[in-house]
Amino acid sequence: MRAPARRQALGLSLIELMVALVLGLIVTGSALTLVLTNRQTFNATEDLSRVQESARIAFELMNRELRAAGSNPCDSSIPVFNNLVDMDDNWWSNWGDLHGTEATPTATDASPGLLGYGGATAFADAAFGTTAGDRIAGTDAIELKGAVPITADNAILTLGLGSPGTDEITVSSSTGVADGDLLVICNFNNATIFRVTGVAPTKIDLSQGAGATDNNNPFLARNNTAIAYDAGAVVSRVGASRWYIGANGRDTDGDGVADGRSLFRASLVNNAGTLQTSIDEVAPGVTDMQVGYLVAGAADYVDASTIANWADEGNPVMAVRVELTLEGDDRIGPSGETLARTLVHTVALRGRSG
Repeated sequence: MRAPARRQALGLSLIELMVALVLGLIVTGSALTLVLTNRQTFNATEDLSRVQESARIAFELMNRELRAAGSNPCDSSIPVFNNLVDMDDNWWSNWGDLHGTEATPTATDASPGLLGYGGATAFADAAFGTTAGDRIAGTDAIELKGAVPITADNAILTLGLGSPGTDEITVSSSTGVADGDLLVICNFNNATIFRVTGVAPTKIDLSQGAGATDNNNPFLARNNTAIAYDAGAVVSRVGASRWYIGANGRDTDGDGVADGRSLFRASLVNNAGTLQTSIDEVAPGVTDMQVGYLVAGAADYVDASTIANWADEGNPVMAVRVELTLEGDDRIGPSGETLARTLVHTVALRGRSG
C-alpha cells in the first residue's frame, strides 16, 4: 500500500510579501497626503475667513460713515458755517461752506464732507511711507466728515438764542459733551460748526479764542442771518475719519523685511481737551483698496483723480464702490503664494439720490 503524499506547506512567498508592503505604503502615503492637503486647505480657509470677517466689520463701519458724509440731522443741503479761526489748519476741521465773520463770510468750495484720494495722491499732511501706520503708495483712500450723535441721541436746544446769539447755549442735556469737543448745531436753515469751551449739565459754552481751532466768533455764526437758532435746534458731534491701506510693521514672508499691510482708520478724538488724530488698525491682511465714485448723470464709476470739485452740488457723488483685496498668511498656493480674495461693496450716499 502506498503512503499518502505530504501536503505542501501553505504561506506567502517573498515576492508576495514585498508586493503587499508596497501596496500598504501606497495606501498609507495616499491617506497621509490627503490628510495634509485637507489640513492645509482648512488652515487656508480659516485664515482667509478670519481676514474676510475683519473686512466685513470694516465694511459695516465704513458704510455707516460713508452714508453720513457731509450730512447733519436737519438738512444736508443747507450751507455749513465753520466757526473756527482757521478751518484749514487740520484735515478733520476742514468741513464747511463758509468761514470767517458772520458779517463778511468767506465762501469755500474745497471743504466737502467726502474727499477721495487716488493711489498717486498722498494726504496733504502725511506722505506715503513704509513705517507702521503710514499709507502705502498706489492704494486709494477716503476722507469723511459729517455729524454723528453725541451719545445715543443728539442734544436739543431748549432756549432760543436770538440774533446774533451768545457764547453759551442751553440744551436738553450735555451728557457725552466734553470741553474741547467739536460740535455742529443745525435747524432747517442753518448749520454751524463750533468748539466747546465749557460744559455744565444743560449748558455748553463757545467762547471766542485766538488759536487755529478756537471759535472765531463769540456766538454761532450762520449763513442765513435772518433766522436765529430757536428752541428745537439739534446739536451733534463732528465726526471725521480717513480710511486707507497702511503698513502694519509685520514681516509676512519671513525675509526679515516688514512688508505687511492692513486697513487703517484715522479718526478725530478729544484727548483731555486736545483734538487730535487716533490711528487704528481695523483689518489686518487687507493689502489693497480701490475706490470708484458715481457722479450724478454719469454712466459708470470713476477714479478720484477725475473728480475736479468734490463740493459740486450740481454734480454730486451719489454712490461709492469700495474694492478690498484680502490675503491670508499661509503660502499654500500652486506656486507657493498666499491665497487672495477680492470683496466689493457699494454704498449709496444719504441725501444724494437725486
